Amino acid sequence: MILDIILIISGMVLLIKGADYLIEGSVGFSRKIGVSELFTGLTLVAFGTSAPELFVSISAALNNSAGIALGNVIGSNITNIALILGLSLMIKKSSIPKSTLIYEIPFVILISLTLLFMLLDGNNTLSNYDGFILLTYLIIFIAYMYNMAKSDKNIQEQLLEEIQETENKAISWNKIIFLVLLGITMLAIGGEITVRGASDFAKLLGLTETLIGVTIIAIGTSLPELVTSIIAAKKGTKDILIGNLIGSNAFNILVVLGITASIHPITPDRSVIFDAVYMVGVIILTEIFLLRKRKAGFWKGFILLLSYLLYIAINIMLG
Repeated sequence: MILDIILIISGMVLLIKGADYLIEGSVGFSRKIGVSELFTGLTLVAFGTSAPELFVSISAALNNSAGIALGNVIGSNITNIALILGLSLMIKKSSIPKSTLIYEIPFVILISLTLLFMLLDGNNTLSNYDGFILLTYLIIFIAYMYNMAKSDKNIQEQLLEEIQETENKAISWNKIIFLVLLGITMLAIGGEITVRGASDFAKLLGLTETLIGVTIIAIGTSLPELVTSIIAAKKGTKDILIGNLIGSNAFNILVVLGITASIHPITPDRSVIFDAVYMVGVIILTEIFLLRKRKAGFWKGFILLLSYLLYIAINIMLG
């Protein structure tokens, strides 16, 4: 058991650091070839933040640990909204951008429902075809975000700030190649040992892989979002707080599951349906909360946090 815990923790450290190196190298590459920083922020940086979930899910799918592959994504999305947004709102009251309520959150509800329907189509499998559908949604989402960013100076400033945090100086081609290769290697190794440790840990305790995926692994891969969101809440940068979490949820479904299912079909046990329904319910609850006066504070954050604790409690009882 101790070895499994060490594997999980070590794997998550490799995943988080590997994602940082991959983002730094990718941003350096985009600067070298003259890609706009706006587009870089919407694609490479966003992809990099979902890289831990992606490599865990791919590794899990290839190792026939479908519960971890899918549970990791669904659990991360529930963690982002119920736990991280809940805590952030308890720290500081936020007003919500109109576009987030009208476009972004409804879009995440749409793709969450799409994922649920894919799982309910009779064979309980995310097929290669389903993966391609999710990737098509991804193209639409990136196009929308790019058009929004071009007309919104606040979004542009946010994206540029995120890019500048990675590396302020131009870096050489050798360093770019080194960082990208190092990042991918760390992500691949981190994903593999995290899945191996989690799978063995689940078997040892008689738990389902889905339970481990939606709890331990989901929280671990969501740690970067937790840290940045709490910092954003304390600074009062509400647009960054809400935008990062909603964007992360969209990329988790579209990038992580889209790519993973395209590579290898995912067939989890039926218990994951409950998690998918809960994910949809939490995001709809969030939209209802935020629509009223477009503001949210301590008590709404507290209710979201309670919904997360309830989710964990139900999962533990179901085993």
